Amino acid sequence: VIGNGHYGGRLELTNPGNDAADVSKALTAAGFDVIVRTDLDKRGMDRAFSEFAQKVSGADAAVFYYSGHAMELAGKNYLMPIGAQLKGESDVPYELSRADDVLDELRRANGVKIAILDSCRDNPVADPIKAQSRTAGNSRGMKMFDKPQGLLIAFSTQAGKTAADGSGRNSPFTAAFLRNVATPGLEIGQMFRRVARDVYDATRMEQLPELSVSLLGEF
Repeated sequence: VIGNGHYGGRLELTNPGNDAADVSKALTAAGFDVIVRTDLDKRGMDRAFSEFAQKVSGADAAVFYYSGHAMELAGKNYLMPIGAQLKGESDVPYELSRADDVLDELRRANGVKIAILDSCRDNPVADPIKAQSRTAGNSRGMKMFDKPQGLLIAFSTQAGKTAADGSGRNSPFTAAFLRNVATPGLEIGQMFRRVARDVYDATRMEQLPELSVSLLGEF
C-alpha cells in the first residue's frame, strides 16, 4: 500500500496519506500481511517494490494499492514518486516508477493478483511533457494495460480520464472501496462494481471507475 501526496506546490494532494492508512487497516482486518509506505521518492518506491516482491512470492492472494499522481506516456503507465524532476520526456523512465514493474511482481503470487490504482489525479506536470512528445497520446490519466492476464486491475476512473482527490478524509474511490471491502462473502468483481456505482453517484456522474478482470474462478 503506497500513498504519495506531499508533492508540493501545484502537485500537492491532500488524501493519499489517509487513503493508505485506512486501506492498510482494512486489508489487515481482511487477513493480509500489509506493507504500507507514504510519500516515497524514487529510491523509496524501488525499495518498496523489492520488499513487496519478496513478500508476495508464492502468496495465495496478493494486492497492490497505490494512491497518488500517475501518468501515461507513449503507451506506458508510470507512478509518480515524491520529488520527481520532469523537464522532458527523456526524464520519465529515470524519475518515475513503471506500473508494469508492479504487475510483474504481482505475478509472483500463486493465487489471486489484484492491483488497485487510485492514481489518475489531474497532473499539471504531464501536459507539457505530452505536448513535447511525438509519441504521447492526447489522453489524460492512465491507459488500460496491454497484457493483464491473471490479474484484476481496478482503476479509480476510466482510461484517459482524471479522478477527484476529494474534499473529505479519502478520495471518492477509496471511500467507496472502504465501504464495500469488508462485506462478508462478496465476490471481488461484484464488490468493485459496487465501488464503481458509489463513486459514480458521489461524483454526480463525473467519475466512473474501470475494472479489468482476467481471473479464473471467484475470490
